Amino acid sequence: MKLSAFFGQINQTYTGNTSTENSPALEQGLKNGMEAVMGKQPGQTIAGEVLTRDGSDVLIAIGKNQLLQAKLEGGMSAQIGQLLTFQIKNNSSSRIVLSPLFENMGNDPNVSKALQAAGIPENSLTAGMVKAMMQEGLPIDRQSLYQMNRLINANPQADLQTLVQMQRLSLPVTPENIAQFEAYKNYQHQLGQSLSDIMDAFGQTFQEIAGKDNLQEGLSFYRDVLGALLEEAKGEIAEGNATEAAGQGNPAGEGDVSGSLPLSGKELRELARQMRLAGFPDNMTEAVLNNKVGGRELLNELQRLLAQGDWPDKKSLMELLDGKEFKHILKNEMHSQWLLSPEELAEEKSVDKLYERLNSQMNRLNQALSQSARADTPLAKTVTNVSNNINFMNQLNQMFTYVQIPLKMQGQNANGELFVYTNKKSLAKKDGSVSALLHLDMENLGSVDVHVSMNNQKVSTKFYLQDDSALDLIADNIDILNKRLEGRGYSMNAEFINKEEGTNVMNEILKQSKNISALAGYSFDARA
Repeated sequence: MKLSAFFGQINQTYTGNTSTENSPALEQGLKNGMEAVMGKQPGQTIAGEVLTRDGSDVLIAIGKNQLLQAKLEGGMSAQIGQLLTFQIKNNSSSRIVLSPLFENMGNDPNVSKALQAAGIPENSLTAGMVKAMMQEGLPIDRQSLYQMNRLINANPQADLQTLVQMQRLSLPVTPENIAQFEAYKNYQHQLGQSLSDIMDAFGQTFQEIAGKDNLQEGLSFYRDVLGALLEEAKGEIAEGNATEAAGQGNPAGEGDVSGSLPLSGKELRELARQMRLAGFPDNMTEAVLNNKVGGRELLNELQRLLAQGDWPDKKSLMELLDGKEFKHILKNEMHSQWLLSPEELAEEKSVDKLYERLNSQMNRLNQALSQSARADTPLAKTVTNVSNNINFMNQLNQMFTYVQIPLKMQGQNANGELFVYTNKKSLAKKDGSVSALLHLDMENLGSVDVHVSMNNQKVSTKFYLQDDSALDLIADNIDILNKRLEGRGYSMNAEFINKEEGTNVMNEILKQSKNISALAGYSFDARA
């Protein structure tokens, strides 16, 4: 619906005449419009419909009962009924300056002039480039057009819109970043899923290496993977033990490798049988049989034995490593290191430590795959994708606060994303408020969005879910969250909303910090 539908009375009074300033409706509309513009910051945008034009003077409707009088400069064409978008250049009490966006001009001949000034031939590709730059609010000057054209020519297979958006976000344009950016936009970026794929692809790659009379090579590969997986954990255990020793004892916890295996009694007996045949020490086999050993301790013992390289029965060893019981233990250990529980999230710097560990382990896995000449396997491709995802996320964080959080929940896994709605250069709005989006993809609840706004000690949340029963479940248990927040000195109110589709966090990021620019030579000067 056009905005003029709200201005029937004003239109009838004002049509073709800019002198009826004594109309009460007009005066109130102009006052409302001025207040609306004064409430915005320079650089923000407003959209409006041209209601009347008399030479270079125009009247613009920017909202219900909100009008602006403006003087059109630079010879720009504006027709009655045309919808235009403007950037606020200045909004002091004495003078308000609005600049029309280049994107208003569609087929304007100035597009051709801009390309000619940059020495760039005009064709469908370059015209599309200018349109994409206008949509993203990039400057349309000779240097900017030249740089973007060169970027497009250097990446002919990349989507044009992707290149322009990456340029606006100041992201390095590399083949790896282009692939990650597209994955984020297409909702194929979930780190948790990629980590699960690594767990599944590892056994397949091991079989491919060892199954062609290359058993020794396969065992060496298995040893290297265990080394990558366990070395970082050893460092964290040592750090944890040192911290606990400096405190009060060493309670069972993160630094304790003892425990039990996630297997049934029947599975424990089968695992112990396979270990005995494969040549494991009797004390380790007995500990497994009685379920008095942890998964990490068992894997450390396997790595030690693999390093010795002398197995009495390699066939039995292969049966052990390919058995469902041992695979389950390895997968459980990978889950332990690569996914965070809700309790771990509450620990200081837990997310930082997770990504330091992931980055180190992915680098070591890449080295192991390169040394075994298996860089073309599904495992290698998945490990590379995880590394590229982490690198891309780090680059994105140079400007925005965004992180993915692979979660291990009770009975299910989930992928979480946290995005703070602000540029990192200003972590809070001028009124002291901060807004964030927590997006979760869960097996049982499906897609969950939690929009959180905090102003001082007041917290407002909006829960968006796709299923009514899931909404009821959250609403029925919201008191638990309220009590925890109240215990920390916060007050909270919550809303529960049914949504049709999941949130694409990259789209949320792309909405932020558009530096909308105007075509040189055109400006609106709107005065009170």
